[in-house]
Amino acid sequence: MASSIRTLNPATGKVEKEFQAYTSDEINQYINQAHELYKEWRFISYEERKAIMKRVANEMRKQKSHLASLITTEMGKPLRESEIEIDYSANIIDYYADHAEEFLANTPLDTEKGTAYVVSEPIGVLLGVMPWNFPFSQIARFAGPHIMAGNTVVLKTASNIPQCGIAFEQLFIDAGAPQGLYKNLLMSGKDTDKIIENPKIVGVSLTGSEAAGAQVASIAGKHVKPSVLELGGSDPMIVLNDADIEKAMSGTINGRLRNAGQACTSSKRIIVQEGIYNEYLERITAHVNQMKVDDPTLADTDMGPVSSESAMNTILDQINDSVEKGATLVAGGKRVEREGFFLQPTILTDLKPGMKGYDEEVFGPVVCIWKVKDIDEALHIANDTPYGLGASIYTEDVASAEKIARKIDSGMVFINKQVSSSPELPFGGVKNSGYGRELSKAGILEFVNKKLVMIAK
Repeated sequence: MASSIRTLNPATGKVEKEFQAYTSDEINQYINQAHELYKEWRFISYEERKAIMKRVANEMRKQKSHLASLITTEMGKPLRESEIEIDYSANIIDYYADHAEEFLANTPLDTEKGTAYVVSEPIGVLLGVMPWNFPFSQIARFAGPHIMAGNTVVLKTASNIPQCGIAFEQLFIDAGAPQGLYKNLLMSGKDTDKIIENPKIVGVSLTGSEAAGAQVASIAGKHVKPSVLELGGSDPMIVLNDADIEKAMSGTINGRLRNAGQACTSSKRIIVQEGIYNEYLERITAHVNQMKVDDPTLADTDMGPVSSESAMNTILDQINDSVEKGATLVAGGKRVEREGFFLQPTILTDLKPGMKGYDEEVFGPVVCIWKVKDIDEALHIANDTPYGLGASIYTEDVASAEKIARKIDSGMVFINKQVSSSPELPFGGVKNSGYGRELSKAGILEFVNKKLVMIAK
């Protein structure tokens, strides 16, 4: 058995299942099957594609309890959050089933040379490399648009959530989709390069770490293949003196502590103006201190474990390094003494450059807070990071917030709401957070050939 492809329940620290990795020959066979189907699928009508994808979404909703339990077992998300993710994933599939034809309609061009228009055509077999933190919705936002565009898909998901990957493929089988339309590949991440090099793979989309993205982009570029990268983030959340404190609290709880802080768009730099700072700190500290960190299958659990022992140790190292160098530990900061990989929700203040809590992405339940005097100081901290994914601003002066938004280096800015994703909104970043977009019309256009058709006079 391949020990790296296994379900290790982070709530217990115990291995529940192990899976044999596919051989190179098996992987090539599945890619060939996807390539052969593409030759037909690319010409299938939107109505036929839509019917299949609608059935996939319906199967997802029918199997919600089972699928949600797999998420919770494999990566520790509280069960109610897992159920929300399944509903959201089905909504993404439905969104592209309903809108693909509209998004990919021919675009007429104005020219004196005759009649011209651009058609959007599929390009072939795509590889998705998807993470563990949102096991179903990350796959849905990749597979939904690109299958509806006429491409076929092979998917390498994170090695710690194999049952989720297998279950997503089973949805297509249960929906009666043709073989080769969607295939989950049980394989180690170190073998991804070989798949990208396969001439029948024509594009790759990765959501993951900066290092993994750089490696994938390098191989794809070497072989002249398009790529989309959605990488890390150190998202600022700016809370101004005139902010609605209830909105800011909701934004912190949902934007930083949901999923145990394990989200690329989590609010990792909370920048609070001095006039509201004391009230904000008092309220978030009270909330953190009463959170129930427990078995993620229990209905009243506020936060489950982090995904793995290595993730837990990395977060603890970032906390300890920051405190040793002068940061203030306001709350938490330790492992919960029980089986599994549970961390106390933590608050750090007085963070400065040179501390890991300042310089690195903290991918866990750590609320990092800065007190600032004015907008200029807030913007300096907001932009003083190699990342540029999302940002949020809390103020009752929306006109001012819109001006501030234009000065933040990020792909998305939300005003009076935490950064989140929705099928109709483009999602993606700049700088080391990657390039390209997912979701909305922008997402479906990433892997199509925008072919010019010109009819001379």
